[in-house]
Amino acid sequence: MPSDANGEFCLLLDRRGAVVSAEAGRREQVPDGILAAAAALVAAPDEARSRFVWVGEGRAELYLVAVEVATTGGVRSAAVAGRQVYDLPFGTTLRELDVLTLVASGATNGDIAARLSLSTRTVTTHVDRIMRKLGVASRTSAAVIAVEEGLLRVPFPGGGEGYEALKLGRDLSGRTTTERAAAKVRPVRIVRQPLVIGAALPLRGFAAADGIEMAQATSLAVEEINARGGIDGRLLSMEIADVDILDADSVRRTFTQLAERDVDVLTSGYLSTHQDVAHDIAADSGIPYLHAATLNAMEQRVLSDPSRYSRVFQVCPSDVNYAPRYVQQMTTLRDEGGWAPSSDRLAVVLSPWVLGSPSGPSDLGVAEAAQLAEANGWSLEVVQPLDAGSPTWTGVAERIARTEPAAVMLGHYLVDGTVAFLDAFLRGPSDTLVYSIYAPSVRAFRDQLGGRAEGLLWATVTGTYSDPLARAFASRYRNRFAEAPGRSHAGIAYDRVRLVASAWSQVANPRDRTAVADELRQTVLRGVNGSYFLGNDSQTALSYASRAVDPSLSQAHLVFQIQDGRQRIIDPAPYADARFRPQPWLTRTRACALPASA
Repeated sequence: MPSDANGEFCLLLDRRGAVVSAEAGRREQVPDGILAAAAALVAAPDEARSRFVWVGEGRAELYLVAVEVATTGGVRSAAVAGRQVYDLPFGTTLRELDVLTLVASGATNGDIAARLSLSTRTVTTHVDRIMRKLGVASRTSAAVIAVEEGLLRVPFPGGGEGYEALKLGRDLSGRTTTERAAAKVRPVRIVRQPLVIGAALPLRGFAAADGIEMAQATSLAVEEINARGGIDGRLLSMEIADVDILDADSVRRTFTQLAERDVDVLTSGYLSTHQDVAHDIAADSGIPYLHAATLNAMEQRVLSDPSRYSRVFQVCPSDVNYAPRYVQQMTTLRDEGGWAPSSDRLAVVLSPWVLGSPSGPSDLGVAEAAQLAEANGWSLEVVQPLDAGSPTWTGVAERIARTEPAAVMLGHYLVDGTVAFLDAFLRGPSDTLVYSIYAPSVRAFRDQLGGRAEGLLWATVTGTYSDPLARAFASRYRNRFAEAPGRSHAGIAYDRVRLVASAWSQVANPRDRTAVADELRQTVLRGVNGSYFLGNDSQTALSYASRAVDPSLSQAHLVFQIQDGRQRIIDPAPYADARFRPQPWLTRTRACALPASA
């Protein structure tokens, strides 16, 4: 029979007694009789923690076995662990094990003699030897040790009748095992392997600042959960793989490696233009996958084949919220008197990084934004950096300064391009309110732009709040890594671990991938980046920007402004912690000195 090192194993069984996964060893090494005994315990009416010695046919195989039966979330399951041995504890013989098992059942010497076809005198001799080996003075003490230390032969000697008093599956109270007896038995333990979070993150080169922050926040969440004992006795661990998000082959190789390592969940941030590659590898593996790419194209992919992508979840709202939210925010600032726009024209710059994605182009919701703009007295112009008139970010900035729209949304996620635009724009700014997305959440942005970022408005579909929950997270992160977290992906990486851990804690077997995915669709988690609810058809987090959406089930589409070097939230309520200040270059608004902007 094949066996692993030391002949040890630990298997998980479902409520029908079928093996669903191996924590240690292999199914093939476990005798069928052991599994049959464990299945019988699963079917018993009470939860059980039982230990026994399993003896194979011909008594050639000996295993010390432990079985734990539990009910989690209304679902019954069991863990069965064992270790093959060649000598019985306390130096007892197989015949003495038979006698001890019957002694523990309450049988008299005469009963034992009849059942084992021995003389009463022979049984008496065996009982005397057993008590000497166990270091006890009475058969009652011997029986207690037998039950507590699992010195009970299975299958039962002489047939299964007459053992009702043992009640395998119940713990005995009032442990009376002597120190000598306890020292002689190394008990079989239920071993649960860690639950592994596989993370594909850019740790070098492009987007490394974000990747390192995601890795650190993931690590912090894992450490905190493990410090509280893990999930049902299992610790969490991380398998982080460096990925070049600009290289499709690197994405393919990284996700394939993580899937082949059989991690318990796959995670990633954004994967540039290759998110579709990760989706397909995750779908083929069957491993639940939680990504933080804000892509409507990936929403549509899940919707197009819900069966194939049933275990793929987008833990942040879609990018199609960006342009409508921009128009909404400009309208609010104008109507509330905080801003005096120079015209009725709004501009949106669409980055080639999103327009040219093989994963599916994105216009950040421009069509909906145009309708919203018209309804609120605006006209909306779309600018593309690759147009002949504006081939570079400098060209885009010069065009905006020349045409002077009332406001411009820079629809670009990356730090370098956003900084390049602002550098050029601020050399000769127009009376145009500048509104960016995502990039200022990264600490590297302010490191590069410094004080020139003062007054900038920016928004993110997933941002870290400024409430007590988020402030406590930021404090723990700072204490752990000696730097402050950014305002987006650190929080979402931290929340994502807690979201997965919540699902794992609610299912009977956290390695049942279907059950975990089902639980993720039902889980509601209030994290530092807002609330996560993935129970919609596209399995995507919901966005909250107004009272029309339930904030308890969604993440606020936060609008920040850099004020006095700090990131302050100006919208939406109730998460705002500051009011809008006119940007330094907004000459019309500052000249009006509107009281509402004070």
